[in-house]
Amino acid sequence: MLSRDHVVWAYRILLDRDPESEDVIRPKMQAYSTTRELRADIVTSDEYQEKNRDFAQANERNLVIKPLASGVRVVVDLADHAIGLNILRGRFELNELEFVRRTVGPGDHVIDAGAHVGLFAMHMADRVGPSGSVHAFEPFPANLECLRAAVRENRFEDRATIEAAAVGALSGGAQLVFARETLNSGGAYLLPSNAPVPDGHEAVMIRVVALDSYTLPRPVAFIKIDVEGAEPLALAGAAQLLRRDRPVILSEVHPAQLARVSDVSPAAFIAQMAQLGYECRLLGAGVAGERIQDVPGNGVTSVIFLPR
Repeated sequence: MLSRDHVVWAYRILLDRDPESEDVIRPKMQAYSTTRELRADIVTSDEYQEKNRDFAQANERNLVIKPLASGVRVVVDLADHAIGLNILRGRFELNELEFVRRTVGPGDHVIDAGAHVGLFAMHMADRVGPSGSVHAFEPFPANLECLRAAVRENRFEDRATIEAAAVGALSGGAQLVFARETLNSGGAYLLPSNAPVPDGHEAVMIRVVALDSYTLPRPVAFIKIDVEGAEPLALAGAAQLLRRDRPVILSEVHPAQLARVSDVSPAAFIAQMAQLGYECRLLGAGVAGERIQDVPGNGVTSVIFLPR
């Protein structure tokens, strides 16, 4: 017979709580002779399924096509619990997508820096139509496979250009670092010069493009950028473009990654953009919110840079 501790710790580990009463513990002890049987009982419960939905999915790479409410289709990996599954369930960066919908229009020329699997790039390609263009930059090979498949799936070859590259301050090469085992395909980042590769990570050499040295249709109306802490570097490499075309910019601000990759704070990044003639605003419910000079807290924040 199982002990009381077997049942209590099974609840704590699998359901993140203690059993509600002794009246629950005793029947479990009597009903099962092994911890395997006890585990099977708990993991098939409605409570476990609700609390641990992602762990029902396979962790092996498994690409599927997801039709979205907008009509576009994206290709996601079911093993990517952090982003892929949330796209699949229609709950990934909804405010950001709404801002894109409100901001990007027919005929616009736009940039997606850090395009990942193409969720934003496909929405923007749908919005700009055949008279506009999307240039999407993504250096991570696994994400590139999904991104290219999405372009084919939506038949956006006439308007979407995919570059297997990161964006940075200078054109050339750099090391892209990523975790060997991860449930998040969006965590790869540029390794600063001479920095060691962290334990449990791998690095590959990739191409880096400075947007000021890259031929683009003009004027660029909008930039979405999410490059894991390299945003200050990428926008420094686009200073001429920003002064010339004054695009609206939707950017992620990740304090820890900014420090690791660009060696700046969020306040310093915002000050850098102010020097280029941009004010920073928090992203609200699909619209620009209050003006800020620093981001609140240490979490990831979406901001909008508006030309003054």
